[in-house]
Amino acid sequence: MRQDNRGVSLVEVMVVVAIMAVVGGVGIWGINAMSGKPAQQCAQKIVYSLERHRTSAMSKVDAVYRLDARDGKIYVDEYLTNDEGGVDLSNPPTTTAEIGASGVQVQYTLGADPTLYDLPLYLSFDRSSGAFKTQSGGGYCTKIIVTRGGREHTVTLVPLTGKVYIE
Repeated sequence: MRQDNRGVSLVEVMVVVAIMAVVGGVGIWGINAMSGKPAQQCAQKIVYSLERHRTSAMSKVDAVYRLDARDGKIYVDEYLTNDEGGVDLSNPPTTTAEIGASGVQVQYTLGADPTLYDLPLYLSFDRSSGAFKTQSGGGYCTKIIVTRGGREHTVTLVPLTGKVYIE
């Protein structure tokens, strides 16, 4: 007698599951890249690091926050000093952290001027009030724009209060 088993073997099922896992992983990676998730994470890290720097600056004599692009990634450097002479930016930063993946672009605006400026961005807080200090050109940084994959996230800075939030 001839037996006609028309089922699938365990090996065939495992191959199909493995192929589906690879295709699904590539699909999720592509969606994350297109959705701008790295830009959103970078914007959140900028807000967190600025809030942390504000706290540090109010407890020190002088502090400077630098947002910079190096090696295709976004970094934040914090310079703190207890000296009355001010911060020497030629010295290594007190802390450095990578906050943006490669491909993330960060630009900023000064005051009501819509011109976008490229990094580096230097920010300082007034120790007594927590407000932002003016930039070297006399204005205030009001927005930091983080983009990737066609998505844009805006970090708004309120100069008089030092408040930072994502729009």
